[in-house]
Amino acid sequence: MLFKTVLEMWLTEKKAYIKESTYAHYSFIIQTYIIPALGEIIIENITEDYIQNAVLYWQKIGMPNGHSLKKSTVQNIVMIIKQALKYAAKKNFIKEFTLKINFVSKSERHILQVFSREEQNHIIFSILHDLNYKTFGILLCINSGLRIGELCALKWKDIDTDKQIIHITKTLQRIYLKNAIPKTRILLTDPKNESSIREIPLSDKLLPIILNFKDRKNDGYILSNTDKYMEPRTLRRFYMNFLEKNQINALHFHCLRHTFATRCIENGADYKSLSEILGHTTINMTLNMYVHPTMEEKKKCVNKIPWI
Repeated sequence: MLFKTVLEMWLTEKKAYIKESTYAHYSFIIQTYIIPALGEIIIENITEDYIQNAVLYWQKIGMPNGHSLKKSTVQNIVMIIKQALKYAAKKNFIKEFTLKINFVSKSERHILQVFSREEQNHIIFSILHDLNYKTFGILLCINSGLRIGELCALKWKDIDTDKQIIHITKTLQRIYLKNAIPKTRILLTDPKNESSIREIPLSDKLLPIILNFKDRKNDGYILSNTDKYMEPRTLRRFYMNFLEKNQINALHFHCLRHTFATRCIENGADYKSLSEILGHTTINMTLNMYVHPTMEEKKKCVNKIPWI
């Protein structure tokens, strides 16, 4: 039995217990990375050396175009391999063995792209002078930190204007199915984790803007005010055209979320509150992403040491 057969059997069994989007993600990794590198090996012949060599290949070359994969991506690939091997051992295809894989150390500190205060003001000014349902969606993101899928799934009934609360309960995404026809499909599902199901306070400045949309339909999607959603890739195109039209730096849509979080930190927001607003699973995730002390703040620390 080939390893690719075991991978397919494992994934088929796993399908009943995971979200469809997770299944599509696992399937993509298996078809794109694992099977080309290890799929034709007989399962009994799989060794740690085979997998270690594949890891080095993924981290140094990665793809046919020569772009290496990030360490975190390769770690996710290895996680799937480990689960498939445990499945093979449970089915008595192989004897279970401990897999100890070394990863190439890489400096992967990612500098978040954030709109400056001037750019942020320019975005808000441009929206208020060209206000419609789609531009309001952009305004909502830069004032609440919504993810693009959460915005696309949001309906007017999810915004309680009396209590000034936004209820986040769904996300909309297009998943990729490599061997299916069609190869992509839209999913409207629960958010990525339990922390993402949350309530976000509605900004005082946004409330009168919402109330000014007199014809908003309670069961309509915010971006269209109809029962027809706008999918993320369509919104991204609109957003990039909006930035170009208004001569604003072309940062990707997720930077609206980064900008919201960064401004909150700069203005002394409580970290725990911000973490819950963003839907992070832990406060450490928020701290690691957005809290970066300035040199002045570091100087204050070292100067606190008392001298005789």
